[in-house]
Parts: sequence; structure tokens; C-alpha cells
Amino acid sequence: MIKFTIPVRPRTKKNHSSIVTLKNGRTLLLPSKQYKEFEKRVCAFINQSKPTSMPIDMPCNLKCTFYKEKNFRSDLMGYMQAIADALVKAKVFVDDNSNIIVSTDGSKVLLDRENPRIEVEISFLDEM
Repeated sequence: MIKFTIPVRPRTKKNHSSIVTLKNGRTLLLPSKQYKEFEKRVCAFINQSKPTSMPIDMPCNLKCTFYKEKNFRSDLMGYMQAIADALVKAKVFVDDNSNIIVSTDGSKVLLDRENPRIEVEISFLDEM
């Protein structure tokens, strides 16, 4: 089992995205500046702390506890998508497909106004 705490405010990927139309008429959905900053800070933390021998390419459960600073409605699945994508970018996981992250059991969103963060716990199927 691998445990680490990422000292960043949780973000979702889908809020405040930008829609850009290309010259050929196709449209792209680009992540928000807030998400890009979140992803950058997650990658910097992972690169500095090296919490695991990376990247993980075997089936595991990704359990995340998201501590947010404001008591508003939250989108757990949006937070999970954002952290999974950021962890792939940081090379913690080879990919976030269902052959590698097979479950997210135990993940939740809680309130901590003083210390927003993301607590990550990765357990492998042979440990479960």
C-alpha cells in the first residue's frame, strides 16, 4: 500500500473549461486555468516527494479523501477524474483506464477550512 498527502486544494477538471474552435471547424474543450495550475502543483509535489516507484501499471484501488475549504456541493467523480488525470501526468500511473485503476472504493469529500488537501491511498489487488 502507498499513502501520501498532496497539499493542494481539490479541483475538478470540467468546471470553467474553455471551448475553442479550430480553423478546420472542429471544437476543442480545454481545461480551465485553475485545473492547469492544480495539475502543475500535483506534478511538482510528486516529482519532489517521489511517493512510489513509478509508474504503476498493475490493477489497484485508488482511494482519495478530498478535504475542501468551503462547504458547497461537491462532485466526487469530478474530483476523482481530475486527480487520476493529474497522477497519470505526474507518471504515478501508466494510464487511468479500468485495467489499472479498477476501483475507487472508500473515496470521499470532507471539509477542512484550515488545510485543504488530497490524501491518496493506493492499494494493489493482491493486498485487498
